[in-house]
Amino acid sequence: MQQTPEPSPVYANKPLVTIGIPTYNGAGRIARSLTSVLKQDYPNLEIIIADNCSTDNTKEVVDTLAQGHPGIKYIRHEKNIGMMPNFHFLLTHGTGKYFMWLSDDDQIEPGTIPKYVQFMEEHGDYSLVSGIIKHWKEETLDVVESGFTFEQKSPAVRMLDFYGKVVYCGILHGLMRRDLAKNVPIHNIIGNDYHFVANLAYLGKVKNFDFTGYNKHLGGTSKSFRQYAKAMGESDLTGRFPHFKMASDAYGEINQRSPVYAHLSFLSKQFLGVGAFVGVLFSYHVRIQIVERFRKRIFRPLQSVFGKQNHKIG
Repeated sequence: MQQTPEPSPVYANKPLVTIGIPTYNGAGRIARSLTSVLKQDYPNLEIIIADNCSTDNTKEVVDTLAQGHPGIKYIRHEKNIGMMPNFHFLLTHGTGKYFMWLSDDDQIEPGTIPKYVQFMEEHGDYSLVSGIIKHWKEETLDVVESGFTFEQKSPAVRMLDFYGKVVYCGILHGLMRRDLAKNVPIHNIIGNDYHFVANLAYLGKVKNFDFTGYNKHLGGTSKSFRQYAKAMGESDLTGRFPHFKMASDAYGEINQRSPVYAHLSFLSKQFLGVGAFVGVLFSYHVRIQIVERFRKRIFRPLQSVFGKQNHKIG
């Protein structure tokens, strides 16, 4: 019987990190995201690409990029299983101590993974870490997400604080502990990212560093809530009023859907569910609407005079 070789000293002290890349017809995009992973300068990476039955030449593009990189695994589904099931597939098929989702048109900033791993290795009570998330519309910086650190001792306070602050939820693309994340349910609903991160915030502290970690490119299903809702199989009404649906689902997540909160009493679930419901609506209808109105009245007229500005949430 062939013996399994001992790990080399280079890899021995570096925990395995799984990067999961879901894709569908991503031949024209995936080179950018995959290249950003290969530039991480981290020696122990497992890169899994889950192709949701693409009809273009995604496989050929990946095969070319994967030459000389044995850590890249390409898996093509025989039929399209849907967006969120594909995300779930990646999480369950990863084997790393840490896990990160990377959309096929996004990029991780160079040198980010080593920084995340070092922090997580030194702080065992954290479930999720992320850098600043920048959102781009083509070459224009549109939104900057920051200030999403939740380090309170109380799991309930961390979770409610997150629901009261989240708008874009790019922090879903941070680095998480896979042993915790694999126990969090993934639902095929609009706003699943809200509830997934809220679960993680309940299970551990969350750190949002002050350096850029992730670049998100707005397009496809992320272009608008109506397109996003359609991709999820939600109604057009949900696409028009997404945050009321997200708020209702936050209540349901705590009271019914997630095993993370199963140990809580009935009254505790009711209290936290109502708090989450109010938090989601407050975050959007108070915080973001005020910012958007200010942006339209002040920033946009200035853009024509002084050039393009960015929009910071956090």
